[in-house]
Amino acid sequence: MRDESTGGFRDRLVRSWSTSGPLRVALTPAAWLFGLGVALRRFVYWSGLVRPRAVSVPVVSVGNLTVGGTGKTPFALWLTRRLVAAGLRPAVVTRGYAGELAGRVLTVGEGGRALFDVEEIGDEATLLAERAGVPVVCGADRVAAAEKAVAEHGVDLIVLDDGFQHWRLGRAVDIVLVDGLARFGNGSLLPAGPMREGLAALRRADAIVVTKTAEVGLLAGTFARIAPGVPVFAAAYAPAAMVQSEGGVLIERALGMVVGRKVVTVSAIADPSSFYALLGELEVRPIDVLEFPDHHAFDRVDWQQISKVAHGADLIVCTEKDLVKLRRFPFARGRLAALRLELRLDPADEESLLRVVAEKGGLVVERSTPGV
Repeated sequence: MRDESTGGFRDRLVRSWSTSGPLRVALTPAAWLFGLGVALRRFVYWSGLVRPRAVSVPVVSVGNLTVGGTGKTPFALWLTRRLVAAGLRPAVVTRGYAGELAGRVLTVGEGGRALFDVEEIGDEATLLAERAGVPVVCGADRVAAAEKAVAEHGVDLIVLDDGFQHWRLGRAVDIVLVDGLARFGNGSLLPAGPMREGLAALRRADAIVVTKTAEVGLLAGTFARIAPGVPVFAAAYAPAAMVQSEGGVLIERALGMVVGRKVVTVSAIADPSSFYALLGELEVRPIDVLEFPDHHAFDRVDWQQISKVAHGADLIVCTEKDLVKLRRFPFARGRLAALRLELRLDPADEESLLRVVAEKGGLVVERSTPGV
């Protein structure tokens, strides 16, 4: 069962981004206007009329060309941990999408715990705060957030979550993620398609990472033509553990806890197809499925609906990004579990990617071997 009540026009719009149907045609004029706005903003910075603001430490951006679904948050977590293992002291800066910061810039996480409720800072910032193990600073003003991270936490670099289109904050390194399954959809700009910028923007990247696949495959030719010289890597996601929340703390469980159980899945992410595929690798076949819009704020009505659908299930399985929002509801006690993903790169690719980050960022690392 898919939750149709929460979708409406937005869900139809997202589904149309993979096709060249009538909705795409109808929205093409709006996409032209969006593209004009992108071009004007780019010109303002490229011409020098407005200069990006630099902070005193290198900024490494993790971004994409499309709306949602490329795995920026798990990649930012992976990169942050690798940098810490290499002897660096990073902070993560994120916008706090779907939160209620109202212009505030806050340190929302430190020492592996979130300092604010998910309603205030959003699901992605909460997950970063609880898992990154480094200071996480949140705010729509990413320049102010980066400056706060440097001034108050003594960090030596910033990992900027979702920063490729954020021209105002200067970056030393731009890593662009591309969904290896959905790719670029129908190739149109918003709102006719999922693109934030055209493919030519890949020339600005210092590295391209194709996610959800172990091979770059047919995309290699596209990248060689559009962004020659930019190194390309593949990063697959694999099931690592199940996670449950106890007293607000995320506790890992064995993957075997879902095997042979009656499972209902709940997701509020841009593209849940890879979530289902990873559960399929564990031979999990849900008895029912509930889908909500990306970053959905679950409320009492949703709780009642999920409880009703999952009445005969052993477990309710979600993503970690959804777990931090769902754990406050009564059904979560003992029955709610999230699938934790592990990012996997070929060891040689991992070393090469970390070398790009170190060289472009002017960073001195203790080591850059795979698995650090």
